[in-house]
Amino acid sequence: MYLTNDEERALNGEYGEALEMAYRILSSIGRLTNANHLIKISSAHVSGVSYSTIGDYGKEFLENLSLNAKVSVPTTANPAGLDYQNAYGFNINSNYVSGQIKIIEAYRRLGVIDSFTCTPYEGFYLPPKGSHVSWAESSASIYANSILNLMTNRESALSALASAITGKTPYSELHIDELRKPSLSIQIKMDDFSNCVKFALLGYFAGRITRGPMALQNIKNPNPSEAKAICAAMGTSGASGMFTINEKMDKVERMDFTNDELKTVYDELNDAEKGDAIILGCPHLNVNEINEISEFVGDRRLNKKCLIFCSRKTYEEARRKGYTDRIEKAGAKFVCNTCAVFTPIISNLGVDKISTNSCKAAHYIKRVHKISINLKDVNEIIKESCR
Repeated sequence: MYLTNDEERALNGEYGEALEMAYRILSSIGRLTNANHLIKISSAHVSGVSYSTIGDYGKEFLENLSLNAKVSVPTTANPAGLDYQNAYGFNINSNYVSGQIKIIEAYRRLGVIDSFTCTPYEGFYLPPKGSHVSWAESSASIYANSILNLMTNRESALSALASAITGKTPYSELHIDELRKPSLSIQIKMDDFSNCVKFALLGYFAGRITRGPMALQNIKNPNPSEAKAICAAMGTSGASGMFTINEKMDKVERMDFTNDELKTVYDELNDAEKGDAIILGCPHLNVNEINEISEFVGDRRLNKKCLIFCSRKTYEEARRKGYTDRIEKAGAKFVCNTCAVFTPIISNLGVDKISTNSCKAAHYIKRVHKISINLKDVNEIIKESCR
């Protein structure tokens, strides 16, 4: 892979250990992905934030790095493993709290925006359409390519961090127009495709079929909530980084998605008739989604624990608009800047079954926390959980 003289000097350590490490990471990835050179990016989104996923080794790496490095482009960060403004809530032990707060402090020293959300495109900096970016978090990178008309590969925690520091990424895969063309067309053959869960089940099915871009046919343009559902589920079940909607395709492989395929995926993820608690916000909810929940709840009370995950910025805006009042009066709790899956909060609920509208949450909660899942659309969950 070609490097400029300046990049070569950075790779050789002339500009310090942090840049040397970052360029070594990008050079290795570039060689593996057949990149010819590096290109400039407009923004980055880093994962590897929750103490549940990176532990002490990741914490120490970030602490050391943050002493000598700064990000060079606007950079947002994925959710943490707890709400650091309510760090000791939900019976989280002090060692976990300490480790998580040190990770957050390290990212702040690096200059990362205080976002801590898996939906950085909602309420935070967005570069112009067509921009090259380096986004980790599978659902966000798929959303960037498919909905926002940005260009990014599905980055890892390390590669996105290296790009954030250097402001560059290898020119490969989904950064190249020719490689963004779908090689598979999925034909949706269903009359009723009316809620986010069905869009998520489609995404979970599609993610398993191909690693490359795909075209989803015979489907209405998804609204932001439905698009998030597709992206999160697709990123969970497979390695594809992009889809298109109703793009005309010639001479590509075709596959059908019918009620039979939908039922197969649903039966795999759903293994409980009802939940003992409710988890909403995987991916994080936006202000409009919080308003919808408020309208569903009305003046009723919830008869079980309900946790709603969103960014702190989203929560504050929803609170100012009066959307959170009825939800909190109904008995639900908002958990800000926290991952709805990779957190001890879920296990500490002390329940055997959880209701959620998220295929991503269903997939990981079953595997990480060994809790059964009742998968339903949000209005159905609220309807059966209110009195």
